[in-house]
Amino acid sequence: NAHFRKIYDGEASVNKWLEFNKPREMRKFNKCLKYINIKNKNVLESNCGAGIILNSIKNKAKLTAGLDNIIYKKYVESKGSYFFTNVKEIIKKKIKFDYIISLGEFEHKYDPIKFLRKFDKVLKPSGKIVLRVPNFDNIYRFLLNNIFFKDDYRTSHNFYFNEKSLDFLFNKLNYKIIKKAGLQEYSINSLVSYLKYKKRPKNKIINFLKKSNDLQFQKSLEESHTSTSLLYIIKKSVQK
Repeated sequence: NAHFRKIYDGEASVNKWLEFNKPREMRKFNKCLKYINIKNKNVLESNCGAGIILNSIKNKAKLTAGLDNIIYKKYVESKGSYFFTNVKEIIKKKIKFDYIISLGEFEHKYDPIKFLRKFDKVLKPSGKIVLRVPNFDNIYRFLLNNIFFKDDYRTSHNFYFNEKSLDFLFNKLNYKIIKKAGLQEYSINSLVSYLKYKKRPKNKIINFLKKSNDLQFQKSLEESHTSTSLLYIIKKSVQK
């Protein structure tokens, strides 16, 4: 993502990013809001882009800040949020956060442990990290197997996690899991279309079930943790 942004740096590329990502980012974040209360809280979004999520919460949160590539600085700051390109800048500013939100980057990191540890330095003692991570044990893989792998395995993903591996990692690093939930990002119509065409359907979605049935389907996947992603809210355990 960072490489792509540097190549296509400029107004047009950011506008395209906003157009493509806004519905997707807000769908993910709205599900997170069921489990967190950002009212009068300090909130940092890592990999914030042009500030879609930050802009949606800035009137509720006490302070909002974004962390990302420098090309997004003016977009984030123009809406009233702080902007940083690295954690060292945040430490220098002496800001601590109640929530750090990261919804699309954990699987892309070469060193996920180092990635989490840097956030410890800018969290309040009671602060929490909100992570959305693609789920390896998802319904698409179970039903499509190698057909799904052709689309889903990509060089930008350095790790693939499931519930077991995430639980192990967070416990090993002495994080307390405050909340764990499924997060389904696609409809049953998308899944049925994928099964029919044997590839990602994109604009060829079959209208198989109505919305009420689809919502029940998504809820079932989330409750069974066979959804496309998993949502974790973690905090650093207090050492005795």
